[in-house]
Amino acid sequence: MNLLSLSKKGSIDPLSGALELPLMEILWTKGSMKGRDLYEAIRASKKIAYTTALTVLGRLSKKGFVKKDREAGTILFAPAVSRNDYQCAVTGDLLRRAFDVSPDLAVSAFTDIYSKTRGDQIGRLEELIERKRNGK
Repeated sequence: MNLLSLSKKGSIDPLSGALELPLMEILWTKGSMKGRDLYEAIRASKKIAYTTALTVLGRLSKKGFVKKDREAGTILFAPAVSRNDYQCAVTGDLLRRAFDVSPDLAVSAFTDIYSKTRGDQIGRLEELIERKRNGK
């Protein structure tokens, strides 16, 4: 699946984003589910209305993260992307937003955060940058 096409379908709404990941986690863990069953599963940790859960699922579907299948008159929701693809798309969207505001500040903030990670992670970042420089 092309992550750029996923992210172009719609950016991540910060408000619904707080519900998107928990819903996706349920789908990745349990697989295809009815909307009512998903609502019951998320209701244990998030106090939201049934209609809110369905709205967020609709947005996830429009963004290409969730597929809706009709089975015997019931709509089943299933993950359309892997956890890794979802995380890459969300991260890419956040970075694009930060770069739209100020590329210099985005790079500065990123390096500040990354410099606080373990030393081997900095080496990995340097390798990634070098591969990008070489067109890989």
